Amino acid sequence: MRKWKNKYASALIGWIIVVLVAIIAMPNVSQLVRNKGNITLPAYTESQKASNIEKKANGNKSVRIYTVVFKNNGSGKLTASQSDKIDEKLNELSNKKLLKISKVMGPSDNAETKKQLIAKDKSTQLAQVTVKKNNSVGQQVKELQKQLNISGIKTYVTGADALNDEFSTVTEKGIQKTEVIAIIFIFIVLILVFRSPIVPLISLLNVGVAFVTSLSIVMNLAEKVDFPISNFTQVFLVVVLFGIGTDYNILLYNYFKGALARGLSANEAAHDAQKHGGRTILYSGISVLIGFSVLSLAKFSFYQSAVGVAIGVLVLLAVLLTLNMFFMQTLGSKMFWPSKVTAGRGKSRIWYGLSRTALAYPVVILGIIAVCAVPFLVNSSSTLNFNNADEVPDTYQAKKGYEVIQDHFSKGMSAPATVYIEGSSKMTTQAKLAAIDDLTNYLKKEPGVKTVTSATQPGGSKIKNMYLKDQLVSITNGLNTSTKGLEKIKSGLNSASSQLQSANISSSTAQVQELADGTSQLQAGAQQLSSGIDEYTSGVSSVNSGLQSANSQLPTLTSGVSTLSSSSSQLASGMAQLQSQVSSLSSQASQLLALMQSSGQDTTNAANSISQLQSSISQLSAGSAAVSSGMTQLQNQIPTLTSGVSTLASGTNTLNNSSATLTSGGQSVASGATTVNTGVQQMNTQLKQMSSEVTQLESGLSSASDGLDSLAAGNATMKTYLDGLRKSYVGDTFYLPKSTIKSKTFKPALDAYMSKDRKIAELTIVFKNDPNNETTSKQLKTIQSDMKSNLKHGALKDAKVAVGGQTSQNNDLRTLANGDFGRTALIMTIGIGIALIVVTESILQPMTIIGTLLLAYEMALGLTRIFSKFVLGDNLLSWNTPFFTFIMLMALGVDYSIFLMVRFKDEPMPDLKDRMLNAATAIGTVVISAAIILSGTFAALMPSGVTTLIQVALGVIFGLIILVIFLPLTLSSLISLTMWHENRMNHVKTNKKTKSDGKKSPETE
Repeated sequence: MRKWKNKYASALIGWIIVVLVAIIAMPNVSQLVRNKGNITLPAYTESQKASNIEKKANGNKSVRIYTVVFKNNGSGKLTASQSDKIDEKLNELSNKKLLKISKVMGPSDNAETKKQLIAKDKSTQLAQVTVKKNNSVGQQVKELQKQLNISGIKTYVTGADALNDEFSTVTEKGIQKTEVIAIIFIFIVLILVFRSPIVPLISLLNVGVAFVTSLSIVMNLAEKVDFPISNFTQVFLVVVLFGIGTDYNILLYNYFKGALARGLSANEAAHDAQKHGGRTILYSGISVLIGFSVLSLAKFSFYQSAVGVAIGVLVLLAVLLTLNMFFMQTLGSKMFWPSKVTAGRGKSRIWYGLSRTALAYPVVILGIIAVCAVPFLVNSSSTLNFNNADEVPDTYQAKKGYEVIQDHFSKGMSAPATVYIEGSSKMTTQAKLAAIDDLTNYLKKEPGVKTVTSATQPGGSKIKNMYLKDQLVSITNGLNTSTKGLEKIKSGLNSASSQLQSANISSSTAQVQELADGTSQLQAGAQQLSSGIDEYTSGVSSVNSGLQSANSQLPTLTSGVSTLSSSSSQLASGMAQLQSQVSSLSSQASQLLALMQSSGQDTTNAANSISQLQSSISQLSAGSAAVSSGMTQLQNQIPTLTSGVSTLASGTNTLNNSSATLTSGGQSVASGATTVNTGVQQMNTQLKQMSSEVTQLESGLSSASDGLDSLAAGNATMKTYLDGLRKSYVGDTFYLPKSTIKSKTFKPALDAYMSKDRKIAELTIVFKNDPNNETTSKQLKTIQSDMKSNLKHGALKDAKVAVGGQTSQNNDLRTLANGDFGRTALIMTIGIGIALIVVTESILQPMTIIGTLLLAYEMALGLTRIFSKFVLGDNLLSWNTPFFTFIMLMALGVDYSIFLMVRFKDEPMPDLKDRMLNAATAIGTVVISAAIILSGTFAALMPSGVTTLIQVALGVIFGLIILVIFLPLTLSSLISLTMWHENRMNHVKTNKKTKSDGKKSPETE
C-alpha cells in the first residue's frame, strides 16, 4: 500500500513542478494569438498571389491599409473649415515607433479622390493610410486615432486588420467570461451530483492542471515551431478540457464511490476505479484524441489549429489517471464529505424507458427517427456567412467605422477588391496603358460592379482628352483653321497678282528703252560737238529737247518702279504668311498621318500630295526672293539716273546761255552724256531682266493659287474622313503621347495605381452589394474568369494577374474551407470508426454509432440555423460553425457511446437485450450528467458575444440533447434487430436440420 501512496505522491510533486514550469514558460498568449492566430491561406490561392504582388509593389515590405472615417458629429454636412482640418491632420501625420507611414490618400488630394472618398451627402469623408506592417495593430490604430482626432468630428480607423484585431479582443474577453462561467457552473453541478464541495474542487484542480499545462505546450509550440493556432484554440481548450474532464471525473468518481461502498479500502477502491473506470476513460479519451489528431491531415491551417485540443486531451488523460489517484487514496470516503458512501447505484429512468421501447419496437423507433431526420437532411445545404465583421459587436470603433462606410457609401466601399497586374517591363507604354484602360472599361460592365479605378481612370470615369475621339476633334478644328488661313493666303496672292498686272511693266520697259536710245544719241552728239561750232545752235537745241523729254519720263519711271517695289513687298509678306501656314499644316498633317498609320490606313497618296504642295511652295518662295532682289537693285539705280539727267540738263542750259564757254563745256557734256548713257543702259538691262522675273512671278502666283485650291480640297477630304473615324469605334481608343505619359500632370495617377518601378499596376473594384455576401462572391468569380480571357491576347498577355481584397479572400476561404471540411470530416469519421471497432469488437455497432453521430450533427445544425434566424436575428450561420460543431459532436459524442458499450460488455447477463437494458439504465445517469455538464460548459460561450462561438455552443447543446435521446434508441434497436436476425437464422438452421433428419428416418428404418 505504501508503494502505491509513494507512487502517486510523486505524481503530485511531478505535476506541481510541471505546472510551475508551464506558468513560467507561458508566452504572451494574447499577443501570440494576434500575431499568429489569424486565418492564413495557402500560397497557391488567388488572394495570396495578390498579396505577394502587393508586397513587391511596396518594395518587398509588408504593409497594412487602414481606412480612416471622418464623420460629422451631427447629421449635417462637413463644413469647409472641417474639411480643411481633415486635410491638415492628414498632411501632418508623422512616423512613430510602431507607426511608419508609407502613403496617405486624402479626400481632397485631387478631383478624382473627391469623387471616391467624399460621400454624396457630404457628411462623411474617407482616407486611406498605408503603413509598414508590424505586430501591433491595436497600437497603430490608437496612434492614428490620436493624431487624427478633430473636435466636432467622429474619427474611426477600420479595415480588415483593425476588424481582425478587435475580433481577437472580443474573443479574448469571451474566453475570460467562459472560464469563469464554466468553472462556476461545473462547481454547482458537481455539488448537486455528489452533494459534496470537495469533489468539485478536486475535479476542477485536476482539469485546471491539464489546461494550464496543455495551453503552455501549445503556445510554446506555436511560438517556436509555428504550430497552427487560431483565435478559437484557447477557448476550445477551455470548453473541451473542462467539459470532458468533468465527464471523465464523474465516471471515475462513481466507480471509486461504488468500490468504497463495497467495503474496499481507499487504496483498493482507487485501484479498482483506475482499472475499470480508467479503462473506459482511456477508451473514450483515445477516441477523442484520434478525432482531433487526424485534423493535422487537413490542408487548411485553421482546421489544423484544432489539433491543439488533442494535446490538451493527452495531457488531461495523464493528469486524471495519476493525480486523481493521489486524492482518492489520500482522502478516501472523505472526498465525498458530508454525504455518506452508500452501496446504492444510480439508475436512469429516462434511458431505461428509451432502451426498453427500442428493444420492443426497433423498426418503429428507427422509422420515427428517420422521419424526424428527413427535413433536416433535405435542407442540410445552405449559404454560410463569411463576413468576419459580423463577429465584432457594434460597440467597437472599427465596427462602427465599417458600418458608417456602408451607410454613407456603396456597401462595396467597405472592402474593395484590387486587381494586381505584374509585368516584366514597365506598364507606362502606350500599348499597356491602352490595355489597362480597356480592362477598366471591361470590368465596369460586369454585373454587380459600381466603379473601377485605375491609372487611366483614377476617378472612376473616362478622361476625354485621353481618347482619339476628343483628340480628333482638336485635329479637325485645326483643319478648319488651316482652311481659313489658306483662303486668306489665296486672297493675298490674288491681290498681289492683280497689282502686278496693273503695274504695266511692259510700258515702263518701252519708255526706258526710248531713254536709252536718247542717251546714246546724246553721247554721239556730244562727241560731234567739237567738230563744228557751226552746228552749235542746232546741236544744243537737239540735246536740250532730248533732255527735256527724258526728264519728263523720269517721274513715270520712278512711279512704275515704286509700284513694282510695293507689289514685291506685298508678295514677300504673302509668301511669309503662306510659308507659316504651310509649316503648321505640314506638322498637323504629319501627326495625322502617324495616327492613320497606327490604325492601319494607307497614307501614300496623302503624303505625295503634301510633298508636291511643299515643292510648289518652295519654288514660289524662290521666285519671290529673286524678284525682291531685282527690285532692290533697280531702286538703288534710280537716284543715279535722276542725278545724271539733272546734271545733263544743267550743262545744256549753260551751253545754251553761254556760247563763250561752249568749248570748255563741250568736254563736260561729252563726259556727262557718257555717264548718263552708261547708267541708262544698265537700268535698261536690269529692267528687262526684272520684266522676265515678274512674268515668272505671275506664273508662280497662279500655280500657288491652284495649289492652295488642291490643299483646301485635301483638307476637306481629310476632315470628312476624320469625322467618320471619330464617330466609329476607333474613336474610343485610348492614346497618350510619350510626353504626356512622362508629364507631371499624369504622375499622380501613376503613383496612386502603379509601383515605383512602374512594373506593377493596380485596378480597384468597388461592388454595389456587400463584398462579403454570396452574390458578390459569385460575381467576383465571373470577373476573374472574364478578366483572364480579356487579357489573354493583348499587350498584357504575359503579365501575372491576381485579385486581392476581402471578397477574393472569402472566395478562396469558401473554396478551401468547403473542400477541406469534407475531406477532414471523412478522415475524422474513419479514425473514430476504427477506434470504435477496437473498443466494441464489432462492425455494426461502430456503424450505428457513427450514423447516430452524423444524424445528430445534421439535426443539431438545422436547429441551430432556425434558432439563430428567429431568436438571435442571424439569418446565416458563420462559415466555421459547421466545422467546429461537427468535430465537437463527433469527438465528444463518441464518449457517451463508448460509456454505454463498455458497460454493455461488462454486464454478465447472457441475454443481449437484458444486458443492453441494464447497461443503459446504469450508465444513463452518468451520460446525462456528463451531457448536462458539457452543455453547460459550451453554454458558457454564449456571453462571449462572438457569433461563431454562440452558434457552435448551440449546435453542440442541441447535438448532445439529440444524442442523449437517440443513443439508447439506436443501439438498443440494433441489439434487438441483431437478436431477431440471429434467432431467425437459428430457426432456419433448425428447420433445415429437422427436414434433413426427417428424410433420413425412413431409410434408417
